[in-house]
Amino acid sequence: MSSDNVVLLPRLIRLRDAPAYLGMDRNRFKSEVRDKLTVIPIGKQGVAFDRFELDQWVEDYIERYGRRSKSE
Repeated sequence: MSSDNVVLLPRLIRLRDAPAYLGMDRNRFKSEVRDKLTVIPIGKQGVAFDRFELDQWVEDYIERYGRRSKSE
């Protein structure tokens, strides 16, 4: 397999990209998610979050609020 075919997902997701990664707007991310995550400094002013921790937040959210479609 050639390295040209490998797609790597970053482990750290920058603050500007984290809301889109979770499929929500910045305000909702700030009010519902950000305070529950570990903040990882990047450089002098940058901030990122661990992708695995973001994924775990989604799993917890689905567990609490997810429900099956009535059409199933």
